[in-house]
Amino acid sequence: MQLKYPTFPAKMTSVQAQQLVHDHAYIAQDYQQTLRDIENRDTFADIDRLIQFPFTAPVIEEKSEEELARQAAKKEENSRRLREAAAKSRLEKLVAREQEYEAFTNLKNAKASTKKADWMAQLKQTGFKDENDLDETIKQVESAIQRARNKELGIDETEEKEPPATHLLDIPDDELDEPEKKEKRKQRLLKASYDARMRAKVAKEEAKAQEAENARLEEERRKENPEQWVQETQEKRQEVIDRIKKRKRLAADLSDRRSRASQLRMKSIANLASETNGSKRRRKGQEEDTFGADDEDWMIYREISRDDDEDEEEEDLALLNHYESQLLQYDPNFLPEHSFESSSSPINTLLYQLAHGTYPPYDPADISQTYQLHVNIERARVSEVLFQPSIIGLDQAGIVETVGDVVKTFDASSRERVRKNIFLTGGFTALPGLPERLLDNIRSIYPAGSKVQVRRAKDPLLDAWKGAAKFALSSSFQQHCVSRKEYEEYGGEYIKEHGLGNVFRS
Repeated sequence: MQLKYPTFPAKMTSVQAQQLVHDHAYIAQDYQQTLRDIENRDTFADIDRLIQFPFTAPVIEEKSEEELARQAAKKEENSRRLREAAAKSRLEKLVAREQEYEAFTNLKNAKASTKKADWMAQLKQTGFKDENDLDETIKQVESAIQRARNKELGIDETEEKEPPATHLLDIPDDELDEPEKKEKRKQRLLKASYDARMRAKVAKEEAKAQEAENARLEEERRKENPEQWVQETQEKRQEVIDRIKKRKRLAADLSDRRSRASQLRMKSIANLASETNGSKRRRKGQEEDTFGADDEDWMIYREISRDDDEDEEEEDLALLNHYESQLLQYDPNFLPEHSFESSSSPINTLLYQLAHGTYPPYDPADISQTYQLHVNIERARVSEVLFQPSIIGLDQAGIVETVGDVVKTFDASSRERVRKNIFLTGGFTALPGLPERLLDNIRSIYPAGSKVQVRRAKDPLLDAWKGAAKFALSSSFQQHCVSRKEYEEYGGEYIKEHGLGNVFRS
């Protein structure tokens, strides 16, 4: 439990730990099946036990209605100030952009009244490479100003603009002067851009129409055979999930330099980056290609890996969301917690479930939950050590093998009598399920039909003590005690065997 709850605020004593074992541990008849039940959220709640440790609840001062009203008013005032500050900041940025636009425009207009050399020097001094750089900056600032104004006025920028002017496109170039030719080239570019937007708009509308038609056909198939439709949708969903998981595993392999997939891909990139074949260069005595030896090379490689998978990842996630939304609507057995996003959430992992359970939902702010222990897998795992000591790192035989070895120490004529008188006593034998599990496992190591009987003491916790107390009061007790003289002569390891002890058999 210390490993499971390393930051548990209370200290668990050995007595408390022992009490947890006696109150909640049990012997699993099938340990592997118990582990599968714990992994299943539907059966986990039947195994999980919530242990509440004592704690001191903090004193929460209840606020009056007047205090709550003052806090709400203060919160609203702070929100208003933030909105005003944001609006002021936007206005200041807009004014600054307008001033920049005016300064850049004045610089552009000064070309007509200034010598070219002086104007170019002024252009360089302002930070522009050439006139084209200035024109591009003016366009960007003008566009930013327009977007800011539209945002303040609530104008939707997605609305299609008016078609650009094209009155110069049909006029031959020999009939135009230089400014008109320049304007004609500009109109041609604007028209091409406008036509591309129109084609994209038409393609988008056609895609929407196709999606609507596919949805209609899908709805008809669902109504014709709902069960088959649900099954097919679940299969499609699982295929998408498998692709996503496979892509994540591949990404993990590619992020590891030592993995084979990563090395092969890096080699391919290195070959593409190389102008000549590496083996030819080595034969000529040139240096071997070292692309990939530096961290910078691997950063480029990882960037390439990310770019390749982003589009496919987005498409699969959109498709998965579509399938799951349909299943949530039409499959009564598909619940929100079954979605891929929910199952991938950290709070739905098995480790989180073992530490915090499934109910009530864990709230770190709840002081009572900070002092709670969820005992689930420990209920069967602690007692399973009797049968499988190896699960805690002990290289020892389990209780079944030990019983078998003890039976072998008797002669053949007595072994059946011993197998029929296996007696359980001691506090740990009071765990539920021990006689049944021990009987079933011992039978498995003997031939079919062998008689085996396992009995448990009526009071396994105190029967051993009661028997020892009764023996101590008997007249024969003194005969089996070690005297002082014998102790001094033979040492502390000397014992006297008696009929109630465990006689050592070689």
